[in-house]
Amino acid sequence: MATAQKQRNCVSAVVFPNKISTEQQSLMLVKRLLAVAVSCITYLRGIFPESAYGTRYMDDVCVKILREDKNCPGSTQLVKWYVNYSAYITLP
Repeated sequence: MATAQKQRNCVSAVVFPNKISTEQQSLMLVKRLLAVAVSCITYLRGIFPESAYGTRYMDDVCVKILREDKNCPGSTQLVKWYVNYSAYITLP
């Protein structure tokens, strides 16, 4: 297996685990899915420049994830809002 393929598999395993065994893991998955959803919508709509996104691989699929970018205050603000909001998503 090529090194790039191994790296892609490692990243995808970290982003979305293959097995969810606990409520805490389920909660983390929901938070990550929300981050991916917001990132995909903003990327596809061209709301922020390319530099405001990092690249993650899930199997062979490339996903752009919004990140803080000092040259793009809007993306930084959205990431901060997301981080603050995700703190309120808790288990019952």
